[in-house]
Amino acid sequence: MVRYSGKNEEWNENWKERNEAYYTHWTRGKPENQIQLAFRNHWELFQHFMNSPLHSNGNRSLEVGCGRGSLSAYFSDAGYEATLLDLSPEVIEIAEKIFTQNNLQATFKVGDAYNLAIDDKSFDVVFSIGVFEHFDEIETPIREQVRVLDSGGLFIAYVVPEYSQNIQQKFEWINNLLKGYAGAASFESGQHAKSEVFRSDHGSSHYLPVLEKMGLINLQAAGVYPLPMISHSIDFPFSLMPLDSEKHLVNHLESMLDSNKGYPHRWMCEEGYGNAFVVWGYKP
Repeated sequence: MVRYSGKNEEWNENWKERNEAYYTHWTRGKPENQIQLAFRNHWELFQHFMNSPLHSNGNRSLEVGCGRGSLSAYFSDAGYEATLLDLSPEVIEIAEKIFTQNNLQATFKVGDAYNLAIDDKSFDVVFSIGVFEHFDEIETPIREQVRVLDSGGLFIAYVVPEYSQNIQQKFEWINNLLKGYAGAASFESGQHAKSEVFRSDHGSSHYLPVLEKMGLINLQAAGVYPLPMISHSIDFPFSLMPLDSEKHLVNHLESMLDSNKGYPHRWMCEEGYGNAFVVWGYKP
């Protein structure tokens, strides 16, 4: 059975070869760049889900496929007993360094999403960001994440599929212009080009029946991230522009969010319009 539609070596090389791998997208202050802005809104949206009467309000969180752990940093800073898990020992080492530098507490585990070495009912929130779109077979990792959820626990999967007709297409010319004008050498500082990482194009309809099968209730889905990503390189891991440019862009993006009306949270949008979607549900 093929579990991953990409080589783990590609992920490791992208992490190891790039300076941005050591940058955290978590901040206590005002977001200073577009990815800090995104993760702040991820966190606020997740809080919206956690405020449901169906949620137990326990404080044990697990992030599967954590990467540098930017979202778990928000959980840790809010007093959660945060656990971060990733298949890559190199990535876990990066996450540990970032948390230590920011005086944040967490437990770090090297582990496989298809076989979590974790007891049943160990967590109150289990989530992933940008993980499921890289899997061929999703039922096993979903089953594992539901298994380790306690009663009243919240499951969240934030998925970034291979979209071709979303908001990003309107701004692709800007990214191409930035890349061409600046030149790869001046931005990348001699680093190797990023390896391509496979993404599926499955929407929420691919995930919701599996979650229902696993017994979760009040299942819902929504498009998220209704903003463009502007950079000379938006490939994984995302590359930032110079700080002043990022600050000006954040102000503009905030105004775009403020005008996003008609949804329970400003980070939501019609599925297929934003850069991602989220599916969530509760364990009875």
